[in-house]
This record gives sequence, structure tokens and C-alpha cells, in this order.
Amino acid sequence: MNNPREFATHLVDHYLGARLDAAGSPAGLRETVIDLVIDALPDVETLMGTQLDLLTNGRRSQLPDAYLADQAAAEDSLQRAAAGLRAALAQAGHLGNAQSFERGAAARLRDDPRAALRAELARIPRPLTRPETLMWSLDPAPWFSDSHPADKPWPPSGFASVAGLRSLQGNATAFARVGEGPHKGWVQIGLFERQRTPARRYPDQPARQLQIVVGLEALDGDPPPGTLPVSRAPWQLWTTPWWRLGVGFTTESAAEYIRTRDQVLTALTDAGATGLVDAPRPRTLSGLGLPPYVLAPASSVAATLGLKPTEGICGFSLSDVTGEALVCRQWHGHLVHDGNYEPLLPAVAGADLLIRPDLFTRLHDTIGAARCRVGVNVHHMSAHEEDALEDEG
Repeated sequence: MNNPREFATHLVDHYLGARLDAAGSPAGLRETVIDLVIDALPDVETLMGTQLDLLTNGRRSQLPDAYLADQAAAEDSLQRAAAGLRAALAQAGHLGNAQSFERGAAARLRDDPRAALRAELARIPRPLTRPETLMWSLDPAPWFSDSHPADKPWPPSGFASVAGLRSLQGNATAFARVGEGPHKGWVQIGLFERQRTPARRYPDQPARQLQIVVGLEALDGDPPPGTLPVSRAPWQLWTTPWWRLGVGFTTESAAEYIRTRDQVLTALTDAGATGLVDAPRPRTLSGLGLPPYVLAPASSVAATLGLKPTEGICGFSLSDVTGEALVCRQWHGHLVHDGNYEPLLPAVAGADLLIRPDLFTRLHDTIGAARCRVGVNVHHMSAHEEDALEDEG
């Protein structure tokens, strides 16, 4: 590599930037981590070359879903540098309670595996649940085909019915309900799915991507065109009671907020490993096994309904005194290859957010029938360059 410092800086920003920001970017920590990564680069280059040869059968057009040497070096450098952080701050005259400092620093700087573990517990086969207007999207986005252009048109023929649409007609009645399984009858108040076929070198075919987003909104007027019907939320809503997250609500004030303020009530959390089309790249956790998307209710919803994390070993689940009340399900599948005999890639990845029917009725009444909207945004894109869609997230 021509510029080791530039490459090391890129690794640190890419893998560790969010956690360094969350820790308040302690003076000197980032620079120390970069220096340690630079020292490790000769070994990284050798080890990563071997890993790629073994994990990709010698073909490197797609990085494997694995914990590679570059990420391991960045993580190891961070932990080594952070181990002396309190002592370094003390030398600079910043003294504090040792126990609380260590606990706080560890929470912000560690590589947290809990989101990935819960995502695996929340994983299901791809469900058929989605609003009637979007049923055409159950057929995954097709590869480009010169020989059969009419059989699988692009964009899909159903796309025209929702192109530029930001709300579905029918208000709350447009939400889909689960047809079978343990959550039969539950209301799907959030859906996020990406369908993608990678570029192929032989025969030459462009990459394609379809992104489908559905979310519950409380609005007096029409939503801004082109926006997404999801807000942002910390993924810890699934693991920590909302009143401990400093959201600034009581049960009463949250209900009033939902009743009177325009807002999106479905949220995309910071646990996802994939960015959005037509949206700034989010700050995410890092680590092997993170799903592309993790949805959650807005904190005002959890507060209004009195929900708390479900006890015991589970996926993404909130409960009330009656039992399980709201869940996020995960799926990915429809494995494909790019024509180069690479490891198979999931062409479809998604998540949805389900709420128990009686709680949906309560939430609907709080919002008001006229203000309860089914927000939607469907976006498609195509690219001839192999990594163009990667750049878009």
C-alpha cells in the first residue's frame, strides 16, 4: 500500500468511528489507535490475503461475511489504546470515579454482540405479510435479461402503482395483518426490505436494487415527498426500559406527544449493518453477524403503551402486563451468485415490526383515526459498476 497512514485512518473511521464518537472522542485515542493499526499493517496484509484466498476460492470480487484481519487489527488496536485511557486522562488532570468511568467507557467502546445474537433469535423464513398494494414485491427483483426482457421487466410492473407514493389509501386499514403462526392477527406497522441482484461479469448484467419501506405515522397533513416513513432510534429500546434511556417522556406526556405532534412512529435503529438509498449513511454498531436492518417503535410508542423488554432469551421483543406486545422479525434469503462462482449472497433481506391487535387499537385511538397514516416509500436503482450499489449502501 502506498500510504499506510491513510489506509489505517480509513480502517479506524470505517470500523470504529461510531464508537469513538459515542465515547466523546477522548483526546489522543483515535491517533493512538491509528498508530497501532499502522504497526500491524504488514501482518494484516499477509493474513488478509490468505483469508480471502481461502474464503472466496481465490476470487475476490465479493468480500465474504467474515471477521477479517483488517477489522480484527482495528478492534485490537482500539482495546489496547483504551486500556490506558483513564491513566492518560489522569495525567492530563482529568480525574473521575474509576468504576463508573471504566463501566461507561467499556459500554461505548466495546464491540457489542447482543444485537447480532438477538437478530438470529428473531430470524424467520421470509413472510408473505405486506400491504395489499405491495404484494407484487413478493417476487424478488430480477436480474437483467436481454433474452427475456418482457418476462421480468425492470422496474417490476407493480412499481408504477407506488412510484412517488408517500402514503397508502385507507389509513389504518391499509396495514397488513399476519395470516398465520404465533403472531397471527398482529398488525404490521413497519416493513423494511431490500431486494438486490449483484452485477454479473458473464454475461454482463448490471446490479439492481429495490428498497421497500412501510411505517406508521401520525400526521395532520401530507408527509414530505421523497422522505422515508422511519425515524431513528437506539437499538437498546429492545434491551433497556425506555425510562432508563433518557427519552424525556412520562406515559402521559408521550401519549399527548403522539396525539398532537406530526411524527413517524416506526424507527430504524443503529444496529443495522446497511445504509439506505436516498438517505445519509447511518452511524451503526460494528461486528460480525449484524442484520441489515433492525426496526423498533419510536420511544414515544413504548412509553405510551407501557412496554418494556421481554424477559429471558428472545429476539427483539417488548412486553406489557398481558405478555408479548411488539416484536421485530428478521429474514434474508433467495441466495444467488454473480456468475463468478462466488459464495452465495442473499438477494432479499428485511425486517418488520408487529404489534398485538389490542395495543394497535389503543395506539390508533391515541393518534386519532384521521391522523393515522400508512407511510410508504419504494425506490429502485440499477448500476453497471460492480460496487456502485455498495457505495449507495
